[in-house]
Amino acid sequence: MKIPTIPLLLTALLTVIALVPALAQTQTMDQARSSAYVSDLLDVPLRAGASNRYKIIGAVRSGTAIEILKVDTVKGYTQIRTPTGSKGWLPSAQVTDTPSSREQLAGVRQNLEQLQSRHADLKQHLDEVVGKPGEENLSYPQLYEEALRLRQQLAQYRKVSADTVAIDERNKTLQEQAVVLERELQLVQQENRALRDDNDNLRFLMGAVLLGACLLLAVMMPRIREQRREQWSRL
Repeated sequence: MKIPTIPLLLTALLTVIALVPALAQTQTMDQARSSAYVSDLLDVPLRAGASNRYKIIGAVRSGTAIEILKVDTVKGYTQIRTPTGSKGWLPSAQVTDTPSSREQLAGVRQNLEQLQSRHADLKQHLDEVVGKPGEENLSYPQLYEEALRLRQQLAQYRKVSADTVAIDERNKTLQEQAVVLERELQLVQQENRALRDDNDNLRFLMGAVLLGACLLLAVMMPRIREQRREQWSRL
């Protein structure tokens, strides 16, 4: 017994029409996000001690694998060792157990490409099945199974797209943290310049006091000697 062709074609066409606009909208959103992608490349200052008052001895690029040596929970700093062997302290908030968002985003985009390719193959196969209504192997269960598989692939595609949005939000957060770190670095540099200026002023003042004392002593010595001579002459 053959299945009626017209109802079967209508069912297949309605399924494809329902899937294609949603997929096109998801692809458009992904392309818009790709063009607005913000890189999370930034350098975290590496300090000599567990405070922002210690001098900066280097910098660590975001996403670098590091070795944790010590954690100061009170001051919120972590001592680390870089792959090059450098040791230093950086804010514990900048240390995470997960890979950088760049690596996560690369994996997500690779999964997106695979899903897009798989979706295109399934859609092409469905078009071929719908385009051959007169063959013996055409059946409604087969067509329904293909449509269901397409829906599952589309749901997975949407989930990965949502993950991409979350990673983009993390990129924005990292960018804001980079701005805060840059401002903190500028404040530290200003403090260092102020300390150097204070040291220079103190040295100048001490030199002036020492010079004044020497001049005063040079003026007073002859008078002291003269007074002593007068005292001896009176005796």
